Amino acid sequence: MTDRELRKLSRQDLLQLLIAQGREAAQMEEQLKEAKYNEQRQFDSNERLRDRIADREETIEHLKEKLTGKDEKLNEKDREIAELKDQIERLKATGISMDGSGTIEGRELGSIAEAALALNDVFAAAQRAADMYVENAKRKAEGENR
Repeated sequence: MTDRELRKLSRQDLLQLLIAQGREAAQMEEQLKEAKYNEQRQFDSNERLRDRIADREETIEHLKEKLTGKDEKLNEKDREIAELKDQIERLKATGISMDGSGTIEGRELGSIAEAALALNDVFAAAQRAADMYVENAKRKAEGENR
């Protein structure tokens, strides 16, 4: 509206124009408040997402550490198995063997005491391997229950 048109308006028209502008200003103010509220909600949501991402990254690092530990234990088991196989081969080379019932057989067996000493290392290594197996099974079960 030009200045000339404004001057031609009556007081009542001018008051209506001012009221309309006031309403429009109030609507704009309400829209601004709503936009600021939505912006704050979005910011809060982003913060929660950042926290969740950080928690997930921490969990991933923890799982990587557990996996590395399990790899090391598996390598240790492989070494113990190889050691047990070597011991069995040495015992077989000396003529000592065990049948399925646990009876000791030997071609050149000097005494039961010598056989017991020779087998003691095998049983100790087997016990260590069994203990590690049970421990890993328990950890795996605990991990699946989480």
